[in-house]
Amino acid sequence: MERSLLIEMTRDKYVEGASNEPSIISTRGDLKNAVASFVRNMNARPDCELPFYLATLGVSLLTANDALGWRTLIEGLR
Repeated sequence: MERSLLIEMTRDKYVEGASNEPSIISTRGDLKNAVASFVRNMNARPDCELPFYLATLGVSLLTANDALGWRTLIEGLR
């Protein structure tokens, strides 16, 4: 019998989990890795991919080194 390593999870639960790691990273001042982690986690699941307008906003926040803006964006997705 073959068992899958993937566990079925609701979208809301997945987004919550994907949001936790970048929040922790960004509090340490590593915004670039926090953003990369968040985008990678969200894009790993088709029903959680960031819409183009949010990705564009995210790039603007990263360019401005706006950690508070990123935290707000992540919290708004929960």
